[in-house]
Amino acid sequence: MERLHDACGIVGIFARENGESIDVRRYLTLALTSLQHRGQESAGMAVYSSDGKIVSRIGMGKVREIFSDTGTGLPETHCGIGHVRYSTTGSSCVENAGPFVVGTEPNHYEAIAVAHNGNLVNGPALRAQLPQELLNSTTDSEAIALLLLHAGGPSLRERMISIIPQLRGAYSLVILAEGKLFAMRDPWGMRPLCLGRIGESWIVASESCALDRLGASFIRKVEPGELITIDEQGVHSEMLVRMPRQALCVFEYIYFSDATSRLNGRFVYSVREALGRELAREHPIEADLVVPVPDSSIPAALGYAEASGIAYSQAIIKNRYSDRTFIKPDQRLRQLEVDLKFNLVRPKIEGARLVIVDDSIVRGNTMKRLVAALRHYGAKEIHLRSSSPPLRHPCHFGIDIPQEVELVAAGRSVQEVADYIGVDSLGYLSIAGLGRAINSAGDNTLDDEAVTARLHREFCYGCMEKKGWPFDPVGAALSAQFIAPERRDPVIRGVQ
Repeated sequence: MERLHDACGIVGIFARENGESIDVRRYLTLALTSLQHRGQESAGMAVYSSDGKIVSRIGMGKVREIFSDTGTGLPETHCGIGHVRYSTTGSSCVENAGPFVVGTEPNHYEAIAVAHNGNLVNGPALRAQLPQELLNSTTDSEAIALLLLHAGGPSLRERMISIIPQLRGAYSLVILAEGKLFAMRDPWGMRPLCLGRIGESWIVASESCALDRLGASFIRKVEPGELITIDEQGVHSEMLVRMPRQALCVFEYIYFSDATSRLNGRFVYSVREALGRELAREHPIEADLVVPVPDSSIPAALGYAEASGIAYSQAIIKNRYSDRTFIKPDQRLRQLEVDLKFNLVRPKIEGARLVIVDDSIVRGNTMKRLVAALRHYGAKEIHLRSSSPPLRHPCHFGIDIPQEVELVAAGRSVQEVADYIGVDSLGYLSIAGLGRAINSAGDNTLDDEAVTARLHREFCYGCMEKKGWPFDPVGAALSAQFIAPERRDPVIRGVQ
């Protein structure tokens, strides 16, 4: 309800000359619009012009505001990348909007454009090592672009290999260089990235929902540590780094990803329904209605209602015309924020025992306000259920989970959190329940211990338990080197 935010959504498209003609600019606009849930702060595109130069346009605002011309103000192109942003590192300004284009002088063919989703724990240290006159922003994305530009090596591939040991954290990248489209995912796979195609054209995007919107076929996810190169010869894949553990952010399933996307072979909507069913088994209660906090909690609430046998009702209606950027100039208006976001259906609420299902509880302040409004409308009982385990630690990898002092669950018992918010009962999904729900959506039959072990092998959940981090982010931010890339022979993945 107090919504968390991911750093970005990214997309890259390469249209082969011998394939069906598509307007890459319009397709980038449509793909970015489908990824708008990953960032509403800024949007940008970078494309190759006919003479091989990289031309970009960026701006503050949503995709259709920046590209009201659906990108046709940019040169016609066979290849381009796009980016939507929510700031987790760097302030909210146009200088921090992507994609970042570097190296335009003196030889435009050496220019590099980078769009980045994620966060480097040693980003400040990397920027401090770069010539300060080269920096125009305060983002990790620009640092990665400049590292690639100035790294040793005759090709983008060699440069990527040389800088990987310096990149400590989450990074899914789409890159324009050498007249080609590149995609790279960090060795833990913390942020999602997938590959698709339309005829002979290739698309790389943060989520499969972007492929669906374009009418593209989903081919597969980009593997952690994989570098993909796309040119007129097709797709070339190489595993640059392998780690013993993967660590996709588990919140991609709980909240961040579009409900229609699929990650690691599982559909997000199915996982969210399974989260709700598991929540009902772990925290049953006698009640009259199961009510989601719209919109992302709807599948979990449906799952809870199905497993509990309690009727489902949308007694809280999202106001689709409320402006998330609305500036509230005084304290009273700030306190009324929930009233701008939601309309309450009094006949469903008055005298009812409600199970309120939300995807997560962050600071608890907005939920406290909503609970007070439900009481005002005559709710008899309010039982809050979270389809996420308690958030007790900040995120270092690109999600704006606040510091521990701001997290309502940090240092408080469940009952203390319930008392603070003002509900009759509170139930969080357990870590084991989270693992069971994810695996049930994948049709796996594993016992609890095996399910929890698999959760640990596949996901980062360090915001819930510190042992869920793939590595110590505080220590890694200070170390000189982190991983030595394991050089491997190229592996073609059968997607020529």
